[in-house]
Amino acid sequence: MNMRELVSQLAERMQTLNHLLPILPEEELYVRFECETETAVVAISKHQISPKAEVDERRVLTVRGSKEALESLLSGRMKLQQQIRLKEVCISGSFRHMLLLESLLHLAKPYRYVC
Repeated sequence: MNMRELVSQLAERMQTLNHLLPILPEEELYVRFECETETAVVAISKHQISPKAEVDERRVLTVRGSKEALESLLSGRMKLQQQIRLKEVCISGSFRHMLLLESLLHLAKPYRYVC
């Protein structure tokens, strides 16, 4: 599965989860996932959660890693902090946005990975 499909699945999953609404930002946060061959961006806010092409560079959080690492992150198999500690991904952007992304990924995990 390619990066855009994974990001689209995450966006669709997040849109259906009403318990995420209280922590979603008013202004869009753009999360860019980059691996060796692909880049995919998702815009996250109270108003929309959707894959994007255009971004506001001041509000971007970039997550870089191998395709396998990003797949396990987006599918909920591994937590963001685990992957950072294992040096499987690196993040650039604000610490606050990173904590928000970590919370959103954890709360939006597919049910089969919730432990």
